[in-house]
Amino acid sequence: MYTRLSAPLDVQWELTPWCTYNCVHCYNYWRRGKRPKRTLSAKQLEVHNKSAQEIINSKVFHVTLTGGEPLGVLEQLMPELLALKDAGVRISINTNLALMNKRMISLLRQLGIRAILTSLMSADPTLNDNIAQTKGAYRRTVAGIRLAIANGFRVSVNMVISQKNFHTIYETGKLAYELGAQAFCATKVSKPFNCKDFSGYSLLTQQIQQMFRELVRLKRDFGIQVASLEPYPACLFPDDETRAEFGDRHCSAARTSCTLGFDGAIRPCSHAPISYGNAIEIGLLGAWQNMGMWRDGSLIPAACAVECREYPKFCSAGCRIESLNAGTNLSGSDPYCLGSKPVAQRFVAKPELFPASAVIRLLSSVRFRKEDFGYIAYRSSANWQAIDSTLHAILKSTLNEKGVTAKQIAQAYNATESDALETMSILITRHIVEQV
Repeated sequence: MYTRLSAPLDVQWELTPWCTYNCVHCYNYWRRGKRPKRTLSAKQLEVHNKSAQEIINSKVFHVTLTGGEPLGVLEQLMPELLALKDAGVRISINTNLALMNKRMISLLRQLGIRAILTSLMSADPTLNDNIAQTKGAYRRTVAGIRLAIANGFRVSVNMVISQKNFHTIYETGKLAYELGAQAFCATKVSKPFNCKDFSGYSLLTQQIQQMFRELVRLKRDFGIQVASLEPYPACLFPDDETRAEFGDRHCSAARTSCTLGFDGAIRPCSHAPISYGNAIEIGLLGAWQNMGMWRDGSLIPAACAVECREYPKFCSAGCRIESLNAGTNLSGSDPYCLGSKPVAQRFVAKPELFPASAVIRLLSSVRFRKEDFGYIAYRSSANWQAIDSTLHAILKSTLNEKGVTAKQIAQAYNATESDALETMSILITRHIVEQV
């Protein structure tokens, strides 16, 4: 269904190229060379104002503020960001928290932000600072995490895993738990496009598999939520447990999301060095239409698209930018794709069974966007559903009534109650409706 979306559901908005740190693995390719200025120029502010309007006019549901370091320009961009909030766009933020203070807490609250994704390179302060190439980076980020949690923010910690810090995954996850983080994520490093030699950083296949196992161990030992923020080929997972935990993430680049750069350039994802248009010149919708090849399957390697039964429902063939950076092209194989039938079995969740008398009601937090096939019902980037106009009308009616039953849904479609119950189950699983 994503092949027909009129616009992205989610946008990663890079507010600035400036950052407090200079991490050696950073994919922000423009940061090589002269260090950018923190204060945005009048021209940059003009681009940001136009970008905000493009997001609003395109009816994007959710924006993640990122950078560089977004807290560095947050106050300067409050008019644009408040305009997003007033238009109903939900906002979240990725920040290293080095600049977290009482003023930033106030600004984040004004924007309705309650959850933060931050980065920590290692529980070893010296190693962390070496990777950040900034003395005191560990101290500042840990202090920021503590301050954010003390003020009621839900903080998730992401650790970018390379050869340099691979051996400290467990200790860093334990630290995140001890600090009070809601979740700990370990995500493989990706080679920056402009980096000629990344051999000292990229992980071996076996190390990625061990990374998964370490995350499972952390969850088992401390009860903390764990994740890995990249899509991986299904054939990479070493066992059923790791695939069940981390194998349901699909590539959303130019399918349901895209990245809007600080300069207005629009890219499929933050890792991608390729722009398909600019917010100033052709707008977000124009660039979105230019990314059609990312949605129509033409970039998927034949080994995955033709020979593997996991694609497209259960695997999105890994990462196209990993393929590009490996020296092939966008349609080459992900270098971590093993090219064989997955060893790990898919986890198949048993659908929740409801009695025929079950009643459901639309959750008030769900928003809708009109599409040519009907509507998108959106709760979050992980919980949305394409629906037709009939179901949209039924769901909307439940806000003012007592709810709707399977029998009523079946009658509207001239279908069986069994089919209607299956639809209800999907909507409940997606957190679109609740059982009354």
